[in-house]
Amino acid sequence: MARSHILKGFSDLESALWVHKYHPGLTIRQMVKTALDNGYPVTDTARYEAVQLLTEWGLADGKSRALTPEGEAFYSLWETKRSTAIDFLHGRQYSLWTQSAPEQNIASWAYKNICNYLWTRQTLPGDRDLVAYIHDLRAFDEVVIPPNIGNAFSIKSIHDAYDWLRPLDPPVFENDATFVQRPFCSTPLFAMGLGYIVRESEFGDLVKIDDTRKQAVCRFCLIDETGFDLMLDEALRQVSYLSVQRSWDGIYVELNQEPQIGDFLD
Repeated sequence: MARSHILKGFSDLESALWVHKYHPGLTIRQMVKTALDNGYPVTDTARYEAVQLLTEWGLADGKSRALTPEGEAFYSLWETKRSTAIDFLHGRQYSLWTQSAPEQNIASWAYKNICNYLWTRQTLPGDRDLVAYIHDLRAFDEVVIPPNIGNAFSIKSIHDAYDWLRPLDPPVFENDATFVQRPFCSTPLFAMGLGYIVRESEFGDLVKIDDTRKQAVCRFCLIDETGFDLMLDEALRQVSYLSVQRSWDGIYVELNQEPQIGDFLD
């Protein structure tokens, strides 16, 4: 059964990446021991959930226990551009769920809606209020999420979602008490946000950036809407397969391919 519970694993991510790259093929128990023996702290010594997440996100192969080609690129990004890598993880976790495969990646659906709630209300609600909101939304969305799929969402899921949001830079939390929209994000994450709205049509199509799509990109990136135009200009300078047409009725973007991790290494 697909899970809606969001796994906590950021603190163990570095060790899990290192073990997959340099010591592939190990069991979970062997991974934990190898990481600890080499000076890497491991918070979750029982389940080592970071390993499961790397597999779910396509960065590691669950059978060989090695990094995938995308995982190798991500490891390089993690080593050289840490804040961009963390932005990428947010974008990957936000975008995995799709309406075309609603029974898969339910945790991504939950993570996305937590982010949307925080971005829209710009406040940190009580844990029970947010759990109730997600459960109510889950019931409402049964037209796209099959009944009885992924019903394990809990207060722990809220805290574990925050575990992935806290490392973002610029931050979205002030003193762990208030949620704030960021003034900007990394250009790669912004490109991923554009890809998120473009995938509703086809890559290579002209897509009009109306208010709804602009808000969708800003929610994806957790940025203030006032920063959209500056981020778009910066993306135009850095992303070779992005172009923009401005006309009397608004802005149109053309993204000719889905952003890839390798693009972020330049």
